[in-house]
Amino acid sequence: MMKGERQQNDDPNQEERLFKYSTGDRTIGMEMSQSASVASAAAEFLAERDQRKSNGNMSRTYFRRPGERQPFLVLRDGRGERSTPREEPGIYPAGPCLIRAEEWLLEPELAALYSSWMSCTEDGQAERILQRIYHRLRAAAGVLLESADGVWAAVALPYTPELAASPARLAALQDAQLDALFAAVAESQRLGSDSRVDLLAPYPASRAEFAAQREFIEGVAEQTLGHAYAAACRIGALLAPDVERAAAGEIARIADFLVLDGAAGEAAPEENAAEGFATAAAEVLAAVRRARPAAAVLAAGAPAAYALADLYEIGMSGIFCSAALRTEALLRAACLTWIARQDNTDAAAGGWQ
Repeated sequence: MMKGERQQNDDPNQEERLFKYSTGDRTIGMEMSQSASVASAAAEFLAERDQRKSNGNMSRTYFRRPGERQPFLVLRDGRGERSTPREEPGIYPAGPCLIRAEEWLLEPELAALYSSWMSCTEDGQAERILQRIYHRLRAAAGVLLESADGVWAAVALPYTPELAASPARLAALQDAQLDALFAAVAESQRLGSDSRVDLLAPYPASRAEFAAQREFIEGVAEQTLGHAYAAACRIGALLAPDVERAAAGEIARIADFLVLDGAAGEAAPEENAAEGFATAAAEVLAAVRRARPAAAVLAAGAPAAYALADLYEIGMSGIFCSAALRTEALLRAACLTWIARQDNTDAAAGGWQ
């Protein structure tokens, strides 16, 4: 059995709900927040999800408890945000911060190097440029691990359409990214830091493709940090909303967690993007639950935040949310949690410990 694939003892029979997107659901947070009881529940929700005391065990894993509703997590999507200083030791977030590594390539100095590297046709010169990119990525990874986001980060490997058109360049850049990230982790560990870094393989289209990406990540981790770290490294899949549903289920069997990325469709108007994303999420989640009922499945991107009510209802584990949308998303999640408690629902839900 390959790493990440676990025997499931849960009942695979999951009730598939009829899905209907309603724009009225998007306003539930504002409507319900007027209630004093909901305001109290929201305060409790925000206090619980923001930070939690830890016993220092950083080997937490991703799973859900079938038949028991876990808190719906509203986590940080680090896109376009500056990292903040760490809190006092011993306090950890409820889940990771999503870091998209290709965003580091947008930094002015890295952007210039990346452009030169992509256009370079001489192998020796390209290798020298890639080495300079590595050092910049190493510095960026170090800054991440020293920040609050570095306490628990889920880093998606770089992926762009331009890179996808050149598989050799894509593999070389991802290799440099992993080397830089794991070198920063090694230095952080040497200094006694408790940073945790999980990895996301970007947009696999099949189980075989994800298995190859996973093997690649584990190989670099073992070379850099040793077998023990590679064996413990949590590796998930960043899925596009249009992923084949059967493929999503098969990928879930060997992935530690899944993130359905709405950022791939953000060019559409908000309303249309949210409706289409919620429909896709329901289909993907149903396929995943049939294959692996205990899988942790989260969503990311602006469409996920706008479709939060639907994602909560179908049993998603949570969303990664940008700063601009996080306050509204937190309030909406708090209200939905309060309603669920009042109704004493027993629907299956997401979350992890």
